[in-house]
Amino acid sequence: MAPMTEPPADSAAAEPADAEGAAEDVRPPEYRGRSLGLARRGLPLWWLLLLALVGAGVLVGPSIEHEADALANPDPAAADAVGQAFGQLPPGALVLVAMDADLGTYPEIRGTTVTALEDLLRRGASLAFVSVSVEGRAIAAAQLEALRSDGVPAERLLDLGFVSGAEAGMVRLVDGALRPGMSGPLPALVAQRGGGIGAFDLILLVGGSDIGPRTWVEQVGTRLPARPMVAIAPTFAQPELAPYLRTGQLSGLLATIRDDAAYVRGTTTGDSSGLLPSAFALRIGMLVALVVLLRQLALALPRLRGGSPAPEAVEQ
Repeated sequence: MAPMTEPPADSAAAEPADAEGAAEDVRPPEYRGRSLGLARRGLPLWWLLLLALVGAGVLVGPSIEHEADALANPDPAAADAVGQAFGQLPPGALVLVAMDADLGTYPEIRGTTVTALEDLLRRGASLAFVSVSVEGRAIAAAQLEALRSDGVPAERLLDLGFVSGAEAGMVRLVDGALRPGMSGPLPALVAQRGGGIGAFDLILLVGGSDIGPRTWVEQVGTRLPARPMVAIAPTFAQPELAPYLRTGQLSGLLATIRDDAAYVRGTTTGDSSGLLPSAFALRIGMLVALVVLLRQLALALPRLRGGSPAPEAVEQ
């Protein structure tokens, strides 16, 4: 009797695959054609939805020619309030810039801050920078250097530096804002008016961190209630700062992108395209997405036209 031999291991594994293939081949072509959806033919349904949404955005999006009008707030109340506060400054005013922005959120308000500083300088004011936060000090130093590079006279800029102690540092500034040994026209004028924050005609609060406009209002504003304060802050800080605007503790507040755009558009002379958010960039992004989707659709068209295989292929 011949010895029994075991079938090769791969033959056992091959049988299920053959059986599965046979099971697929015996299905009627019409059933197989109905079971193939767009997703199995190579074009996911979400592509079609995204293609429709992007196309609608391109067609009905804001026109490039009127991007500033589309982005700016049609109610310029916030921008007008800031302009009114700046307009009430006396000739040769002293403005304290409390720069306590943080590096993460400052890009959102950088354009508005630069415009406000240029607006104050254009009105004849002199600027003194002070910070009670480390990141704010770094931003203030960079802004001072930028103003000097733009040709602002040194006698109209004053660097009060970094004051440690956070809230306690603010309280110390109320009575004495000058550092020991400071000299020059602006320090002399501040000293003549008392040497503290009360010597300034307006305080511009720029911030977005834990130590920002709210802290300045609570610590300094309560001690100098007659000193006007204007705040520039990122959007997330608007809910906590809006009550101070309603109570009059803030004379002006720019804390939304729409209000920022309205202020920049109404204040900046010349080309402000580098400061306003650009609808052109949004339009380009939508066009690129549309091109990518159309390319994927073109690649999937052969499979969509192919449909189910011919009956002769099933018989073979």
